[in-house]
Amino acid sequence: MIGLRCLVLNSNYMPISLIPIHTICVEDAVTRVFNGTCHPVFSYDRKIQSPSVNMKWPSVIARNQQVKAKEVVKLRRDSLFYRDHGVCAYCEKPLTINEVTYDHVIPRRLGGQSHWENIVSSCTHCNGLKGDKAPVGRWLPRLKPFKPTYYQLLSNRKKFPITVDHESWLEFLGPWEGTVTIRA
Repeated sequence: MIGLRCLVLNSNYMPISLIPIHTICVEDAVTRVFNGTCHPVFSYDRKIQSPSVNMKWPSVIARNQQVKAKEVVKLRRDSLFYRDHGVCAYCEKPLTINEVTYDHVIPRRLGGQSHWENIVSSCTHCNGLKGDKAPVGRWLPRLKPFKPTYYQLLSNRKKFPITVDHESWLEFLGPWEGTVTIRA
């Protein structure tokens, strides 16, 4: 493994997913090119060291046939972070994705379930203080939790910084409000 990542596009040259950003290792990208399921769009400035292969490592590949993009959003830490704009639902403290804890608005002991409409992002401090208290007063989330669409999440995602592995990825991200950094 040489440690490079490759952005994967659909046949219409749109990223398969930006939440999370759909990438694969370059070795797998080369396999997809050789088995005919994808073609290279852009490459790194590094040649593959092989007497039988004359190409550079791909930085972006596109599928040869359209794949239906998944628009159902799974309840995961990063999706919850973007839906809730990266802040605690109670104290509004800015969070990182790794700091997000899941809080059940209606606690499980009171019949609350683990679905979008009952989970909010919380800092560890608020989550610990709230415990299994009912959602009243201080423990009423600032925004009502809801099940977001992929496009709502994508719109929120584009407000946050992103780091990409190669400059060739930039033209496929679309307009981005947050800082875009190219990994060195």
